[in-house]
Amino acid sequence: MASQEKYTKYAERIRIFNGLTPDEVEYVLHCGKSIHFHEGQTVFHEGMLGRNLFVVLSGKIAIYNKKRIIAKCRVGDAFGEMAVLNQKPRSATAAALEDVKLFTLDEHEINQILDKGVAVKLLLNIIHVLSERLEKANASIARLRDEKSAFDGPQ
Repeated sequence: MASQEKYTKYAERIRIFNGLTPDEVEYVLHCGKSIHFHEGQTVFHEGMLGRNLFVVLSGKIAIYNKKRIIAKCRVGDAFGEMAVLNQKPRSATAAALEDVKLFTLDEHEINQILDKGVAVKLLLNIIHVLSERLEKANASIARLRDEKSAFDGPQ
């Protein structure tokens, strides 16, 4: 597969790369690195200082909070970006549900990208991903409140 076609496919499949040109995707990918984890291995623990964001290239990742799965990340999904962006400890643990290949960018590599024009597109895509997560969380909270109200009955 020609490299331009490969990077176009990455832009289509990886949400934080949506709207990037093949050249911009290539640039971002060359700034970071690929890493592998075996099934059951932990990528990071809740409470750790987060210096990397990750994108699932193959396999599945589970995100845990207090030992409960709160999300599953599949090919194209990004995770770990909240701790990097807000420079706070990780709010959850990430572990491989099966053998996985991840793309990762550390803080230095992200700063390198921020010096380029591709940064705006990349950051907007991350904002869209975080906004969708917040909308889902708000819907879950509303649903739980409705269920609690129905269970408690009229006051």
